[in-house]
Amino acid sequence: MSYEALTRDLNSILNSFLDLIGCDGGSIYTMQKNLQGEDVLVFKSMLTRSRNIHTVPENLKSLVFRLDETTLVGKTGLHQKVFKENYSSPATPTGEVDPNYPESCNDVVENYYTRNILSAPLITPRGDLVGVVQLINKIPFDVENPIGFDDKDERLCGVVSAQAALAIENSTLVYEQEKILEGFVNACVTAIEARDPITSGHSQRVCDLTLNLAEAVNRENRGPLGFLEFNPIQMREIRYAAMLHDIGKISVREHVLQKEKKLFPWELEVIEMRFKMMRIAINHQYAAENDQLERARRIKELDRAWKLIREANEPNLLPQEVSEGIAELTKLQVQVGEQEYCCALHQFEKERLCIKKGSLSKEERLEMEKHVSFTYEILKMVPWGRGLERVPEIAHYHHEKLDGTGYPVGVKASSISTQSRMLAICDIYDALTAKDRPYKAAVSVEVALAILSDEVKNGKLDTLLYQLFVDSRAYELPFIATEKAVKKVA
Repeated sequence: MSYEALTRDLNSILNSFLDLIGCDGGSIYTMQKNLQGEDVLVFKSMLTRSRNIHTVPENLKSLVFRLDETTLVGKTGLHQKVFKENYSSPATPTGEVDPNYPESCNDVVENYYTRNILSAPLITPRGDLVGVVQLINKIPFDVENPIGFDDKDERLCGVVSAQAALAIENSTLVYEQEKILEGFVNACVTAIEARDPITSGHSQRVCDLTLNLAEAVNRENRGPLGFLEFNPIQMREIRYAAMLHDIGKISVREHVLQKEKKLFPWELEVIEMRFKMMRIAINHQYAAENDQLERARRIKELDRAWKLIREANEPNLLPQEVSEGIAELTKLQVQVGEQEYCCALHQFEKERLCIKKGSLSKEERLEMEKHVSFTYEILKMVPWGRGLERVPEIAHYHHEKLDGTGYPVGVKASSISTQSRMLAICDIYDALTAKDRPYKAAVSVEVALAILSDEVKNGKLDTLLYQLFVDSRAYELPFIATEKAVKKVA
């Protein structure tokens, strides 16, 4: 339940009070804790029918009332009893406003005056104070003979207040639970980004892209997607799944998670020290005057080898000639002592440098891919509320492909939901276009869409969703989330 939904509930309760008691307007104040942990009353709902006012004015939303004698609201909450007050008419016989009319009775609406108030506590059957309701200006109103709230109104208000208090308590609890859930999701995203600052912002961007695509589905009224619509609860489900799709990365070792090149920095430093030692040995072995040409040749050979290693260490697509050159470096040796030789590259270093694309070895990639399974295991432990039960499943399948070549389960199209298919497209798109990845250069929008198109042609991604992603320009950010799903046009 959003703040707007809570407000709608309170307005509905307030409307019931106005109908039953017979008055022009009213307000509801709910109990909250302030920063000091004290109980205070906060302005949450306001109606004035004669002025067509259905919301709390902006300048009143920040008002906070202590439980004390300084205000009628606070006094009602403090004593937990009903108070009725009447005020004389502010108009003089000439029609002008009486200058002695209490300023407190002049409402926030211009030229609107409070003639009478019924202020009642909202107490649950358990005896807990959850708020205060104030009803103003009993109707019908006669300037010459104003009618105030009477004992019958007070008794009726008491009967209604108990049920209203229970409804308010339930609505507030749901609202607060959802705020806790929002806080949990945001805290998890913060934790993910703290572990992997390189991809900071990825979760939020993927979330926005996926919601963009979901709303495009809601607007579509042709073809198979024309029969599909995500309601507001399902939109929340998609949002949570997208925000948390990478939470399993907290299980991946940090040096693997943040690996930029094929060799870790310390591994490259070891090779560099080895080459320095080999260079010193060559200079020592070929120090004689007649060995200058051989020394220059061997030093040049080392320089070429070092340059080749640095080129192969980049996570780009590895050219065949570079791969072959790296393989030969395991044979490049220099004698550094008596019957002791130093090799330019060890076997495990050669294997790392010969990774065809990216920076991860086979073992490291398997470890990274396990993050999806950890995501599922973590999200399964969360007691998701009604309508959000599929969050773990949606996040679990965001790396699956329609032809069964994805991971971690390798399921095929029939087992992959529309929500997971949308998430997969948006996750790949952001990974391709992200400008904050030191291990790869960002590609343009056009190139990213072309790569996605190839995946579609190869039967890996959903054709209809990809086409809608392109046609609706769902890939364009920023995105402003809406509470309601957009209804299809018949």
